[in-house]
Amino acid sequence: SYIVGARAGQRMTVTLDSSNTFNFFNVWAPGRDTALYDETSGDPYSGTLPETGDYRVQVYLMRNAARRDESANYTLTISIE
Repeated sequence: SYIVGARAGQRMTVTLDSSNTFNFFNVWAPGRDTALYDETSGDPYSGTLPETGDYRVQVYLMRNAARRDESANYTLTISIE
């Protein structure tokens, strides 16, 4: 997990470039129990943030890949405007 502090109204963009096609990410807003964004489509996230606080970007392998003990080399890019 990566923690990024941001303010309401700012735009966050998150991209993941991975060696494993089963490697994805979620974006969690401060204090929320459900993900603001779930990247299982393979698309980057870009959106205006709803509140001020610490956002969490969680990188993960899909369960089927993790069970096969796969790994991934990845580059995660997070920008706040």
